[in-house]
Amino acid sequence: MATPTPGNNSSNPVRTYRNVPHYEIQIISRSPELEFIASTIESTLCRLGFSDPDVNFMDKDAARLLELFFDQYHFKDTELAFADAAQEKDHALLSKVIEEDLSDIPKEDLVRIMASIHRAIQRRTKGGDEYLRFINEYAGD
Repeated sequence: MATPTPGNNSSNPVRTYRNVPHYEIQIISRSPELEFIASTIESTLCRLGFSDPDVNFMDKDAARLLELFFDQYHFKDTELAFADAAQEKDHALLSKVIEEDLSDIPKEDLVRIMASIHRAIQRRTKGGDEYLRFINEYAGD
């Protein structure tokens, strides 16, 4: 069970998102269904990153958005703590995509795919939008 951060008087738990169950990339690449799920999520992240030149959506924002879904689907939080209105809007957009395009996918599979994407973001980013630019070549709209 997660515990509050030492010295932090808030009730927000510290979560190790790296420990959320994930699929190995080889498993995803051998499954058209899993690839479709990953592509749908990644294309939505690309849309958030590149659809509005006035919006500064970076790799860290994409990772945090996925973490909110881990909080909701994996850790079963009933309320989510959004940093700002933009993050809440981004969450609503990805929620809508999931509801419309991935509603028949078990939440456990969504979590595992999102965790795989989260790990890829962590590997690829250098603090900017390196992951989003890389994946936009393959999954962008």
